[in-house]
Amino acid sequence: MMFFKALKLMHWFTAQCRKAIYNLAFGTRFRYFGKYSTLEISGQVKIGKNVYIGDYVSIIVEPGASLTIADHSFIGENCYIKCFGGKIEIGRDVSINSKSYINGCGGVKIGNNTRIGTQSIIIASNHKFGEPDVLVKDQITKQGISLGENIWLGARVTVLDGVTIPDNSVIGACSLVSKPLTEAGVYVGIPAKKIKSL
Repeated sequence: MMFFKALKLMHWFTAQCRKAIYNLAFGTRFRYFGKYSTLEISGQVKIGKNVYIGDYVSIIVEPGASLTIADHSFIGENCYIKCFGGKIEIGRDVSINSKSYINGCGGVKIGNNTRIGTQSIIIASNHKFGEPDVLVKDQITKQGISLGENIWLGARVTVLDGVTIPDNSVIGACSLVSKPLTEAGVYVGIPAKKIKSL
């Protein structure tokens, strides 16, 4: 029994040390900074107050790219956020739940109070294949993605390059959003279609 109490105390102490180090490094006050989370930062990073970074999160910010996370936001365990050549802006009080993936190549903006369900994928670049004399790997779009405020993406939603989702929208679980949505509402399916207004 004493062994488990000592182990719990040791985990608490190492978590506090980890948080203190990252508070100092980023000039902020994290609510939590997870164990085994990895950072590869060569670009610009700005993190607000009371941000939660879960365990096993990977954050990569390559040269020329930037990442902003506003106050009170939550990044769940095993999330992967990669900024390369673009900018990712995560608003205030956003939650990105476990095992989600964000590729910010063309730029990603997530509005305040938005909820992103577990295992969701947001990819701000795409490949074309309309030019037969050009390799597919070299035919890339980088239009970017913009998610408004007060949006809920259910579990396993996929959002592709060039998409805009208006404020106050809900995207049902396992849906694919491949084109900009023009008005708020509830959308489901592959591709996502509006089924009702809110």
